[in-house]
Amino acid sequence: MVEIGPYEGTVAEGYDRAEFFDALARLPELVAEGTVVASGKDLVVRLELGAEHLVVKRFGKEPPWKDRVDEKLGSAAMRSWTAARHLSAHGVGTPRPVAVLEQRRKRRLLESYYISEAVPGAVSLRDALLYLYYEDPVCEKFMSLLDVVAGAVWDMHAAGFQHRDLGNQNILLTPAGDGCWTHPCFIDLNRGRINSALTQTQRGRDVSRLTLPSDLMRAFLDKYCGIVPPRSLIKAERFHRRWYHLHHRTRKIRHPVRESIREKKGGRGYPSPRDAWIWDERSAQAIGVLTSRERRRHYPGMRHVRIAGATLAAVPGVWREYKSCLARCYQDPVRMDDRVGVTVDPRPQRVERELELLAQLGSVPVLMRVYHHESIEDRMLRIRTARELHESGHKISLALVQDRAAVLNPSQWRSFCGDVMESLGDCVEMVEVGHALNRVKWGAWSLEEIGGILAVTTELRERHPDTRISGPACIDFEYPLLIAALGQVPEGERLAALSHHLYVDRRGAPEDKQGRFSLLEKCALAKAIARWSANCDDELIVSEVNWPLAGQGVYSPVGSPYVAPGIRKNDPSVSEDDYADYMLRYLCIAIGSGMVERVFWWRLVARGFGLVDDSEETWRTRPAFEMLKVFLEKTKGFEFRKHLVTRSGLTHFTFAKDGGGEVELLYSAHREIDAEALLEGARLEDAFGKPLDSHGLKIGGRPVYVVRKA
Repeated sequence: MVEIGPYEGTVAEGYDRAEFFDALARLPELVAEGTVVASGKDLVVRLELGAEHLVVKRFGKEPPWKDRVDEKLGSAAMRSWTAARHLSAHGVGTPRPVAVLEQRRKRRLLESYYISEAVPGAVSLRDALLYLYYEDPVCEKFMSLLDVVAGAVWDMHAAGFQHRDLGNQNILLTPAGDGCWTHPCFIDLNRGRINSALTQTQRGRDVSRLTLPSDLMRAFLDKYCGIVPPRSLIKAERFHRRWYHLHHRTRKIRHPVRESIREKKGGRGYPSPRDAWIWDERSAQAIGVLTSRERRRHYPGMRHVRIAGATLAAVPGVWREYKSCLARCYQDPVRMDDRVGVTVDPRPQRVERELELLAQLGSVPVLMRVYHHESIEDRMLRIRTARELHESGHKISLALVQDRAAVLNPSQWRSFCGDVMESLGDCVEMVEVGHALNRVKWGAWSLEEIGGILAVTTELRERHPDTRISGPACIDFEYPLLIAALGQVPEGERLAALSHHLYVDRRGAPEDKQGRFSLLEKCALAKAIARWSANCDDELIVSEVNWPLAGQGVYSPVGSPYVAPGIRKNDPSVSEDDYADYMLRYLCIAIGSGMVERVFWWRLVARGFGLVDDSEETWRTRPAFEMLKVFLEKTKGFEFRKHLVTRSGLTHFTFAKDGGGEVELLYSAHREIDAEALLEGARLEDAFGKPLDSHGLKIGGRPVYVVRKA
């Protein structure tokens, strides 16, 4: 204990110098001259004393009863000192404590100061999140930030310290460049408690003060625990979060003057849950920031009613068309040329390698996405690449992909779409407007917002009458919203094709059924919707499909945005071999049925789901790439002619051309079949185009070719 002027307190080792004591003796004067960091009941200022950079927190005067309580617990300043010393002793980040000084008269605490070293360049977790939300909404950077903070909070709790005011503003971080953060520090420690160990309830109460959207909070808890979070922790976190929200909502009633001052200061706050939009480059998608339970609370009130109403009105007409379409499946010949396309994703330093791989597949149709959220430089690269591919003989389709900013700023969206089409309109066969409009993570929460995205079709048609427009590009087997979305096409407009991202619910083989619907029935139903709708021609295009690959972690569309602990239930991921087999069978069913005009495979190169794995310096073509190359070669110039499933379960797809020659693709979706007697004497090739011997041949899920020359 030291006496400095009118104050008593404690000073850390290294600061017990006469000149420092002299400066502290006039502390009120120094505080008045300092840079204000935070004001209110308690004042926080930054000071420079010679070479020392300090932060001083002056605690406001308390009522007499509180002073009596603090005689036993210690004042807020002394509790901050004790907590900081405890955390420092356990290797937990906090600004180094310098001094605590207080002035008392009888039993009243007149002045109270806690002094610590300043952390150069540090920003709060709140400011770090605001920067990412508004300036750099990249998933990998959010996850990196959560990793750092979760590890630090775990260490703090492992040291037996419960913060009890763990808001985002009370966690400091040091930027390390390129979205990385280091040296997490905890401040505002005066409400904390030191324990021998913390219960799950205490931990849950502490983290409940963090401000994160619900799904990012789920990620934080997974990262914090490193295992599946205990139920008691989850329960405590949810309970105390609800209680804190109630406490927060009544703040204006409890502190009207303080809140009035806060509102006048203004400043940028967190985006609303609807408006937070984060891009995950590794899985090439926007990520959801809300859990499904929380997401439902934010849907517009009439959303489900309107979707149900649109569906009920459509059922009679769609069902009649569906029965007609189902009866027509596999009945008509289908020319195979230009039926299968791929999506490319040009990036600097790698676009040439991707185009070399594309050339191996021949002059297949190409779909290229152009994203509203990307930089002008990235957009121009896509435009140059699309033009180059058009000049080399590829049919080019574009997908114009919105983000939340595009939804909130319709003029920006119109300008974006117009600029892209002005650059490419003369070499684009078709343009798809909107992306996954039934997934709110892509920006549209209501049917009106979907309509706002589709409204641009009128202007595009007027400016580019020779370019066909497709949409509304919903995803998965969610046809009620697809029907409702078609109703949002501008009055008087008619889409040239219904484009859809048809993933067969991403579970199992194309022949597996979801209820009564396998891939075949889903294609027939989508075709029926296109034929029924007054806002769409009857052409159906599958503009996105693949299977997520097992073992790819955050690079998989179902594994992002982080690798969650525990066993994943209902994981739709498949092996590379199953991916390849399912791909060929999907293409045969969708195209051979006559229901789908074209299938675009998503995507040529992608670690988690593409035909080519780019995870290593030397890119590796997957089995699906080699098998697709053979399939395109085998069916070039051919027509689909016949589909047959034998009693044994062997599926035959027959392709032929007028000048003679026939290729038959055989597989068994559900069990291996002994095919030696059936195929003896035929010329057989495996899915990679290599010769096969019929002796002892068993046919399973991997297709086999039977080649017959003219």
